[in-house]
Amino acid sequence: MGVEHVNSILVADLGSVHTRLALIDLVEGQYRLIASARSRTTAEPPLGRVSLGLDRAAQRMSELIGRHIVDEHGDGLFLMPESEGHGVDAFLATGSAGRPMRVFLVGLTPELSLASGARVLASSFITVTGMLCPDDLRPEEAQINALLGGEPDVILITGGTDGGADDILLALLRRVARALGLIRRGTMPAVLFAGNQALRAHVKALFSPYTTVFIARNVRPALDEEQIVPAQIELALVYDEIRTRSPGGFEAVGRSSQVGVVPTVQGTISTVRYLGALPSPGIGPLCVDVGSANSFLVAGVHGRPHPVVRTDLGVGHSFPAALQAVTPGRLRRWLPADVGEDALWDYAYNKQLRPAAIPATLEELLIEQALAREIVRALVSSARPDWGQGDGEVLPPFGPLIGAGAILTEAPHPGVAAMLLLDALQPVGLADLRLDPHNLIAALGVTAYLKPVATVQALEAGGLVGLGAAFCPLGRVKDGRKAMSVEIRQPGERIIRHTVRGGELWLAPLAAGTRVEVVVRLGRGLSIDGRRRIKRRLVAGAAGLIFDARGRPLALPRGAERARRLTAWLTAAMGGRLPAAAPVADDAELHPTPQDLAAPDPDARLAALVESSAWDEEEADALLP
Repeated sequence: MGVEHVNSILVADLGSVHTRLALIDLVEGQYRLIASARSRTTAEPPLGRVSLGLDRAAQRMSELIGRHIVDEHGDGLFLMPESEGHGVDAFLATGSAGRPMRVFLVGLTPELSLASGARVLASSFITVTGMLCPDDLRPEEAQINALLGGEPDVILITGGTDGGADDILLALLRRVARALGLIRRGTMPAVLFAGNQALRAHVKALFSPYTTVFIARNVRPALDEEQIVPAQIELALVYDEIRTRSPGGFEAVGRSSQVGVVPTVQGTISTVRYLGALPSPGIGPLCVDVGSANSFLVAGVHGRPHPVVRTDLGVGHSFPAALQAVTPGRLRRWLPADVGEDALWDYAYNKQLRPAAIPATLEELLIEQALAREIVRALVSSARPDWGQGDGEVLPPFGPLIGAGAILTEAPHPGVAAMLLLDALQPVGLADLRLDPHNLIAALGVTAYLKPVATVQALEAGGLVGLGAAFCPLGRVKDGRKAMSVEIRQPGERIIRHTVRGGELWLAPLAAGTRVEVVVRLGRGLSIDGRRRIKRRLVAGAAGLIFDARGRPLALPRGAERARRLTAWLTAAMGGRLPAAAPVADDAELHPTPQDLAAPDPDARLAALVESSAWDEEEADALLP
């Protein structure tokens, strides 16, 4: 069917823990998010078929919308195209599940071609297994062994300006070809060439006898020019090919999707590029996604997306690696109670074994939230040199600030999600905080490949959860001293007046959607956009309006005062009460009791296993067709 006749679009995101579905459809001539659903991802053993979790999420979607979308009798995953009120017109997929793609990077110069290659790789979930350039002083045998020992899935080759000298790059290409000629067992890595365009024929002649060759436009057509988007798009095609032949049953999903399986971060890049083109008081949007196995950040700086992906940072599968990267000491400073380092490592390894498990106690919840803060701080630290904006710990004027990942979107209170974003990002000025609970940013980014108007209209129709505006003055005031005098006027309602003191976090108790006029007078030493009096007409978000007088950069006290202060902030974020224990997610049925799992029907039992966090390998194998 032609793209012009595509109305309903189903987008799946295959995450490490959850598979999410979003349905985008026409309503009164406008595209918008209709419904979302999720289930456990089933890419890993014992089930090892990602389509099982996808099917379960689709069944839930069908129940929500009263419309059959699963192809139960054909050879596809979904009924396509839509007919007589059932099915969908198109299916698209993004993914981050499975191990990261292993990449060996080849280029001419570390400061130019290799640096551009690294920025290309930031658009996907990858692990760099090694690098090769003319400055490498190792013997040729050692260089070849390094390439072979890394067992890469793809070799990315950059270097040479268009029309420039090619002898040195050709010598590198022949060295790589000799390495491929030595591979006798295992999977042959694909080759992605994004260098001097005059060498395309040589590249195909050298590598086509061994493997699949992908060609992209030169990332450095001139010394002072960089164009990485074409190579990023081509890398997404490589990702799809690698993913479809990897364990986990991705092939069926890639075959059903009109664009294959696109890296989740690539979809996010596309949406951030669009948001960055909209009029904004800041330099562009910033989206951060804290996942179980991977985490990433995409910042829009004057219309150009800057992604950073870390495959060693996550609050589930990668908890031990993340703890090692951020260090236990930095994590412990966010905990009001003293938790020993051994206890942190014990929790990290247990979480790695059961990444879908919900924290059972308040202490466990606080540990995960502490790690989430440090993961975001690590992402910002990695990304900051590429922005060319600001210095120190103060965040440049990004907006909106969008949080994704269950640790943020399923916080026990919207105010807690807002606090976590403020703690981790430390924005200054008037910050626009939002959440992406339906994975809409990535979904609409990949939708733009097929139907750009759907992306534009669905974003304008909402779908993101606005937490509310956060007033974050630059500077510092002594604890307990008056920092902000706040006056909030609601039409036909009483005026709310409140004094926010130094070191405090205050969330104005306003219902989401309430239109108000806010006047803020700042104390000595504080300012927002260089002013000490701010007057704004605003709409309250899910967390109301937020007033952060804790100073920038945020300084955490020591000892008993730190415990008191962290507890006070959490209490304020929770609307005046502390949670007695960790929250139960709205899909608590994902963690059934043994009695719930005792279904006599094999299909029902298999569906239950898809949702269970306690796999039984032998039983699952027996149930699989």
